[in-house]
Amino acid sequence: MIDDELNVWYEDQLIGYLWRDKQGIMSFKYDDDWNQFPLSISLPLNKIPDSLIAHRFFANLLPEGAARDRLCIRLRCVDTDFDILREIGSECAGAISILPIEKQPNLNQSYKKLDNEVLIKIIETRGASIGLEDKPRLSLAGAQDKITVHLKKGTICFPIDQAPSTCILKFEVRDFKNVPLYEVYTTNLAQAIGLNTIDIKLKFLNDVSYTISKRYDRVLGDRISRIHQEDFCQALGLKEKYQRLDTPSFAQCYQLIIEHSSNPLIDAEQLIKWQIFNLISGNSDAHIKNISFLYRENETRLAPFYDLVCTRAIEHIDETLALAIGNQKNPNQVTKKDLLEMASQCRVRPKRIFDIVRQMLSNIEENKDKVRDELESKCGEQSPLQRVDRIITQQIKQLKQI
Repeated sequence: MIDDELNVWYEDQLIGYLWRDKQGIMSFKYDDDWNQFPLSISLPLNKIPDSLIAHRFFANLLPEGAARDRLCIRLRCVDTDFDILREIGSECAGAISILPIEKQPNLNQSYKKLDNEVLIKIIETRGASIGLEDKPRLSLAGAQDKITVHLKKGTICFPIDQAPSTCILKFEVRDFKNVPLYEVYTTNLAQAIGLNTIDIKLKFLNDVSYTISKRYDRVLGDRISRIHQEDFCQALGLKEKYQRLDTPSFAQCYQLIIEHSSNPLIDAEQLIKWQIFNLISGNSDAHIKNISFLYRENETRLAPFYDLVCTRAIEHIDETLALAIGNQKNPNQVTKKDLLEMASQCRVRPKRIFDIVRQMLSNIEENKDKVRDELESKCGEQSPLQRVDRIITQQIKQLKQI
């Protein structure tokens, strides 16, 4: 076994080679026969990838923060980007699989049914009860504990070996148990006013909540197909997902869509609505890893929006906006001047921005109670949503004065 080399695959086709130097920096090279698609806008096929950008692309496939720490403990894995990819890289976001060089892709698609008792324990322990024999072979970015599963006729199943998953199951967040509720409500509200979002459901087992959402990078058929995707951190070749000074900025994301989307008018409009929606709905954690491109049928399109959560309803969470509105990162102090600056940075007409703001204020005000009523009709009364409603009501009041 060669410890410092991995192969990158698409199904049973070799894309290229990943290795690390003595300092742990990963480098990547495409195989000479690979010409189907580049892994990233930042990793074009026709040039040797810069090692730092390559490292960022692959590192951005991995969990972050405490979720990463717990994963390493559970897998008994050294906490380096390369070592974690070697352990869990066979099921990544998008279409690629990362395997040790001595291992060939297994294209069998078989699944193990989870009985209710095992599922309850997994939910209650936030995945900690998963045995080493079922250790996750998946790589999903983010700070929240989650696992990938396959939903078969309503039954939750574990993929066996490298079989593709079709759903993401997210657990309650330690010390912030209402996060699943807030995510489902915020996402449903976004969908109700016309944003393209993931399909997500709120579930309960023994009064413990979790969410299950369909993967937009999987297509069901006789066989499950993987669809390539990348988040905007990867596309821009960046490490940092939050805006620090001028980078990364909303304008950079907007320009990326203008330059690379197959339908820039539709996708750019969706991105502006996403940014304004996050301001109104109290989602201060809307960073650039929550925006992705989906590559399908020779088209590059903005992927459905995900990780939409009213974070300001959670106590002791930073309210600073992940991406500034113009130059303003305080959601309570956004003014007409900031929206004008946002229009200038993106090189769009100010009237377009203000028309979107006014329409979204009206749509959110009209739909927020309906969305809550529909959610509560399925899951029972959810009093924590009162906090979300207060935040949205205050944001609507503030922005109507602009």
